[in-house]
Amino acid sequence: MKLTSTIAALLAALTLAPLGAHASVSDNIPFQITESGHMVVTLRLDGREDVDAIVDTGATFPIIDSQSASLIGIAPPASPALIEIIGLGDVRTFPVIEVDRMSVGPVRVNAAQAAYNNKVRFPSTGNVIPASSLPHRTLDFDFERSQLRVYDGAPAHISRSLITRLEIIRIGGLPFIEVSVNGTKGLALIDTGASVSVVNSAFAEGASRARHSVRDIELVGATGNVTPVKVLFSRRFEIGDFEVDRFNVIVSNPEFLDRFGLSDTPVMILGLDILKAFRVQIDRDQDLARFALPDRGRRPGAGVSLRAR
Repeated sequence: MKLTSTIAALLAALTLAPLGAHASVSDNIPFQITESGHMVVTLRLDGREDVDAIVDTGATFPIIDSQSASLIGIAPPASPALIEIIGLGDVRTFPVIEVDRMSVGPVRVNAAQAAYNNKVRFPSTGNVIPASSLPHRTLDFDFERSQLRVYDGAPAHISRSLITRLEIIRIGGLPFIEVSVNGTKGLALIDTGASVSVVNSAFAEGASRARHSVRDIELVGATGNVTPVKVLFSRRFEIGDFEVDRFNVIVSNPEFLDRFGLSDTPVMILGLDILKAFRVQIDRDQDLARFALPDRGRRPGAGVSLRAR
């Protein structure tokens, strides 16, 4: 099993491109969840070539793979600027390319540069668009309807749902919220680019309530390959006013935590295996996240069974 990279660009600020003159107040971006568990949208490059891309709240710099870049005749210059991209694996350095225009559905991406990826093939696509590069105030992830809405107003009212509101804590430009595992509080990165949630060792140690709370297990892939992993077996996971009993989660130590000085802090990567159980609204003006459970608190097929406390 290959964990999805949680991507954070640590060098250089985004070069912003001006919004189109006719940008609408509200736009809908359809997406699909792939077999590997990733949220993929259609990215249009230079107004003419469509490719798949991941919209990632855990990224701060766009990534375009070499195959996609070749469709619009772009390659790095002889002496390109470089940028470091880090995730759950090694730190990698990529050349920076200039892209005239990128759009996701009807939405213009606020970026004129991207990391040129000729090194890594992610499970679904080699292209990544940071959610932070999309315009408007609110990002509204509606997993039930498979659409991302972006609009200028406050988060839309959601009828017949249980809702919890959480303050967003920005670290390195990334959105964290507070969660709890077995009564131990920690930070959780809202990461739509991750298919699987993980906790770091500091969180696992703090949340352990029994001698064998953390166990070594082996994951066997479809091809028979065996991957050893550590798993925390916990009694309870809490996110705002919602909780999950018998919550088991992989233990991993993403390298970006060291860069942010968080290696000794309990931290969780909140991936799509949990996020897709909710409708998630991110209010960027107020730095608030709203998690809603439709139909009185339970949605079948979401992969996680939650209830209101």
